[in-house]
Amino acid sequence: MFSFTCWTEKPTAGDFTMTMLCLLSVLLGTVLLNSNVHSSKLVHEERQLLHGRQLRASAFSFSPCLSVTKTKSGNYSYSGICNDIVRWVSEHFQMELVYVPASNEDRVKFGLVPSLIRQIRNEEVDIIPFSFVITIPLALLIDFSFHLGVEDYHLLQPWPEMESNLMACIRPFSATVWLLFVVSTVALIICMAFLTHFNRQYIFKLTSFMQTMSDHAVYAITVITGQGNSVSAKERLSFRLLLGIWCLTMVVLVNAYTTTLTSYLTVPKLKPIVNTLAELAASHDTQMTVDFELGKARIFLEATSGPKKIIGDSLREHPQFLVKGSNLEGLKNVLEAGATYFTNRFIVKYFMAIDMKSHTNCRMTMSDPIPFIEYYSMGLPKGGRHNWIINHELKYLWENGLLAYWSKQYTPNVDKCMVAKAELRKERTALTLLDLSSAFMLLGLGIGSSLLVFFLEMMTHLKRMQQFRHATNAIIVQN
Repeated sequence: MFSFTCWTEKPTAGDFTMTMLCLLSVLLGTVLLNSNVHSSKLVHEERQLLHGRQLRASAFSFSPCLSVTKTKSGNYSYSGICNDIVRWVSEHFQMELVYVPASNEDRVKFGLVPSLIRQIRNEEVDIIPFSFVITIPLALLIDFSFHLGVEDYHLLQPWPEMESNLMACIRPFSATVWLLFVVSTVALIICMAFLTHFNRQYIFKLTSFMQTMSDHAVYAITVITGQGNSVSAKERLSFRLLLGIWCLTMVVLVNAYTTTLTSYLTVPKLKPIVNTLAELAASHDTQMTVDFELGKARIFLEATSGPKKIIGDSLREHPQFLVKGSNLEGLKNVLEAGATYFTNRFIVKYFMAIDMKSHTNCRMTMSDPIPFIEYYSMGLPKGGRHNWIINHELKYLWENGLLAYWSKQYTPNVDKCMVAKAELRKERTALTLLDLSSAFMLLGLGIGSSLLVFFLEMMTHLKRMQQFRHATNAIIVQN
């Protein structure tokens, strides 16, 4: 109901403008309301036209989209995410769902996708429940439904092996650290022998130099192994200084070694998995298997540079990894040949889920997302009379979350087979010379300072001996 107010004063230009805007908004609202009413009526009429009719769908076997199983009675039963979609469409429009098997002869001769296209072009079916990727050549032959899936790609690969502990005893240090450790230990023993042998040889003329080195080698080993040893307090300052620096250096090195070794032995690590195409191209343990019939192999076979070209060359050398039939061949290549399957996320999770049903332990895992995304749609007749109403309802199916719910029903509990980042061995492992440079610098300073003190002690000792001889000679002269 509208009410009109008369102006008691002369209307202004602003009042006139406001009045026109109000009238335009009312008019626009009326048009939109009539349009919505007309659209709803048209949708209802189209639904009524489809009631009671048959919905003919292509029948084929391509997991997890559509699987065909022959029952004991001789009939066929269908399952899969694509079956759920067309069954929902048929029930939504109150239609009778009828599956029309694709010609095996055409599939063998032309491939799966061309055989399905021939079906709909020959008006044998009304819908193809297959996850098509929209391409220009296909768009010239059929129409596509509203997109029902947006999936990124992953690498399905065997579960990584546990890192071997066979060489764990040498892993805490890098080769450079081990080499410098051996050299510094030998240098220490020679320095200790020099300090003691020549000092005693000068005074007492006792054991040989080699015997002195042997004695001090035993001392150095006892310190390294933590067994402990002792040095007489009567030893010279230079010798005690050298041993003190050696013991302090060994505290650093031995603790660094034992703590790192403990982490290797008590916290088992998995070998790294392949997370990128570059890592896959550089790997010597696995190689790619990919669908050839669906066109994914072309990404690599037609590449001219980079990791994709390396993968493409590998596929040409090993054509058995080009999946030309069912994608179950890709799963077989992963489990039996240790290959890495390049496919979308839903298929990866589906294969992991069906493998978990028959095996308690995880036999496969998946990589991080690969920067490659595809949109999936079903096939409809080119210029079909009812295509728009089917797309209208499929959009509703997408928005209400049923597709996501169905997907989870086919991929339950697969998260437990996702390799956690903490379980993977990172490329850090051995302690390098840079990590332990302070310990070796301390040892070098200790050896240098002990030699300096030794020479000062020798000079002091020689000076005292000279003074003693002068005093002795003076006494003899006086007598």
